[in-house]
Amino acid sequence: MLNQLLENIGFSPMQVTHKSIKYISPFNQGEKTPSFFVLRNREGEFKNFKDFSSGKGGDIYKFVMEYYNIGFIQAKQKLQELIGLVSDEPIKNKVMQKKAPLSSFKQQEKSYEVVKTQQLQNKALIDYLLERGISFYIARDYIGEIYYRVNNKNYFGLAFKNIREGYEVRNRYFKGCIGEKDISLFLLNKNDKRLKIFEGFMDFLSYLEINKKAPLSNYLILNSLSLKERALRAIQGKFEAFEMYLDNDVAGDEATIFFIEKLQNVTDKRVHYKKYKDLNEFLPIHKAKKKLRTTIKPIKKSKKVDITPQNKKQTKEFHTQIRVDHPANVVYVNNNNMDCNGVKYVHVMGAIWEVA
Repeated sequence: MLNQLLENIGFSPMQVTHKSIKYISPFNQGEKTPSFFVLRNREGEFKNFKDFSSGKGGDIYKFVMEYYNIGFIQAKQKLQELIGLVSDEPIKNKVMQKKAPLSSFKQQEKSYEVVKTQQLQNKALIDYLLERGISFYIARDYIGEIYYRVNNKNYFGLAFKNIREGYEVRNRYFKGCIGEKDISLFLLNKNDKRLKIFEGFMDFLSYLEINKKAPLSNYLILNSLSLKERALRAIQGKFEAFEMYLDNDVAGDEATIFFIEKLQNVTDKRVHYKKYKDLNEFLPIHKAKKKLRTTIKPIKKSKKVDITPQNKKQTKEFHTQIRVDHPANVVYVNNNNMDCNGVKYVHVMGAIWEVA
């Protein structure tokens, strides 16, 4: 969100990580070391900033107010001009006034119009998925695009269909539902008597991304924890075992306990990502560890040598995966190396090898 705004007004990122994007400060453009950070929130959106050169910080509205020296109302109008952002506060207020249990455009009669839905192909939406760690090849079988109009203004987003033909809609600026709110259910393996249960579709896609090589199974996405009773009625008596992949928070704890009490053979799988809020937050950590395990470096020519204590310098060893290609007699290693008197060595299979 904020990163797109900065791009639109002429600022390019200097460094990008999973948690933040670093820029030359818009408030101190002569600085040599970037001090302006755009920060990712728990929903995976870059909404907040911290500028260490000026001490300023806040959300996207605060940035526009500070950068253009305008008030909040003018900042909302400016954001609409720059990136088409419209605050969803009026939508939330209407839902609260009607005391509706679920947030859905369906509850606001004549407030929206679906223009079209189609297969996933929009670059901006694909890029958004990539920012969340989800590849196009994983998402395309489950996610489409929706184009809709609210108050005569056009919008688009990712579309994840539920069993009532409603859509969970996501983009960088909006999270909500169009049509009837309900669960999503994918029964993809009749021979598998297990059902895997997720809180939202980003967690579901993150699971598929982590388990690319695993056989397909059966999946239920709640789309809202308030739908757990409805989900229970849909699945009770139809499966022999259940795996829970909910969030690591109080609401996730309560929902997990609910299913454990109501069903048999329920396994809480959150132990695999217990240090993270949810599967999507855990996903980039899993990918980084997998890359470290699988990245290997070939040594085409090598010979075994003896390193005596007197010429051995400080050794830095990383204990990572090692394998040997026996037919070609080529040793493959990953970052398990030494530098002794300017000569490169590696420690493989209990022996020291000089790199030719």
